[in-house]
Amino acid sequence: MQFAFYPHHEHNCPNVGHCPHLGGASLGTLVLAAGANGQHIAMLQGQLLSERRSVATLVAENEQLRQQLEQCRLELKAERQRRFCKDRPQEKQPDPPPAVAPEGGKKPGAPQGHPGWFRPQPTVWDKVIEVSPPSQCPHCGGGVRPQPHRPPYDHIQEDVVDGRLQVVLYRHAAGRCQQCRNWVKQAGVGEILGSKIGPHARAMAAFLHNEIGVSASKVPQAIAGLSQLRFTSSALFGFETKLARNAKPLVRDIAGKIRSTNDALYADETYWSLDGKRAYFWIHATRRYVHFHFTPTRAGKVSRRILGDDFTGILVTDCYAGYDAQEAAAKQKCLAHLTRTARDWQKVVPQNSLAWTFFEEIKTWVTRGCRLHRMRSTMDDIGISTETVWLRSEQQRLENTAALDQDKARTLQKRMRRYSSEWLTFLDHPEVSPTNNHAEQILRPLVILRKITFGHRSQAGARRTARLMTVMETAKRHGHGSLDIFYRLSVDPPESVLRHLYSGP
Repeated sequence: MQFAFYPHHEHNCPNVGHCPHLGGASLGTLVLAAGANGQHIAMLQGQLLSERRSVATLVAENEQLRQQLEQCRLELKAERQRRFCKDRPQEKQPDPPPAVAPEGGKKPGAPQGHPGWFRPQPTVWDKVIEVSPPSQCPHCGGGVRPQPHRPPYDHIQEDVVDGRLQVVLYRHAAGRCQQCRNWVKQAGVGEILGSKIGPHARAMAAFLHNEIGVSASKVPQAIAGLSQLRFTSSALFGFETKLARNAKPLVRDIAGKIRSTNDALYADETYWSLDGKRAYFWIHATRRYVHFHFTPTRAGKVSRRILGDDFTGILVTDCYAGYDAQEAAAKQKCLAHLTRTARDWQKVVPQNSLAWTFFEEIKTWVTRGCRLHRMRSTMDDIGISTETVWLRSEQQRLENTAALDQDKARTLQKRMRRYSSEWLTFLDHPEVSPTNNHAEQILRPLVILRKITFGHRSQAGARRTARLMTVMETAKRHGHGSLDIFYRLSVDPPESVLRHLYSGP
């Protein structure tokens, strides 16, 4: 505010320095106060403008966060629909009652010295089998001399043969090694020395547990209900431990054949629970051999250690980055995983967006590629060539599509560009499948077993399962049944079982 003083003439006010109308204040003081008030108002207007800009920025950020929250809700709904078919409200479970400490500080359970369960000794048997002593000592290889004047050794064994309980008395004639002076005996037909449970029952128990997926506590109940043969869950673990020990040479040989193959190799992994912690089962399979491996880690070095640095086959996997460092003659990424991701992400983007159209084009591209692989044997060379050219040009177009309006679409496009040379390997190698469904199907029994048993409590149990699954799945691909291979693992040496495994049906 500016003030023009009166000019110096005869009419100037004599009270400018001390105005009675201003309470004795001077006119200059009034001008200074008015100027300071104007500056304060200007400062307040500037602060108000700054706050308005800040509020506008916060409103824009709030709108962006609201859109992201809505998209996350759609993604969560789609994930729930994919896993559980429909949304189900989960009721809050009541808190468990607090555990009451036993009186006197004693642990709960049976009192000390409580007698355990022991298998009753059969007094009646179905047949008697006479077993002569071996001609060669199994310990030192020396000659064995029969001792007919010595009483025989009787071994009673219960087994399930043709669906019924059978008790066999094996009567071993005495024989002694002339070199190491040990009393020796050999197993009779269908006999396991020192065991009260026969090989057929052991094979049936391992079959129910690993093939059918019956829990370890239910297997003894199932066999007891079918054949009246009783044993405990601990005995089942003992059966499988011996089977896994006998299967170790077979697993080592199968791993060597997978490592040296030049055909398509399908690899995958699935999580497993190890004493409440996350662990993993790895699978590497061809059309003839299957290898399971258990490890607490999901690092890619596990697969590289199994296949080696000089692997010359064609590796078919999903888009897990752990397989990127694996050397191979060629690689094929699973198209089923690509179209599955496009289908799931398509549900969380607007239908009239460029991303929705991009996902739809990916699904069409994958469908035509898989159809070409299935119908290749019935198509002529011109049809195969035309479809191959379209698949390659469509892949290039999808990878170079610009102006995508959703982060999900840009992420999937980056994945396609990253593995650009690994999506259509099956066009140059007709024996290779464009999907990794072969490994997924092999993992299915293991996934069912995980849902039933909730994993293992020790690494020894998980590795035992890996060995048994390796031999069982490989036997299927050579025309053998699980019961047959488990029976032979119980009674025959590993070398004989290995020859039988590769001999075919």
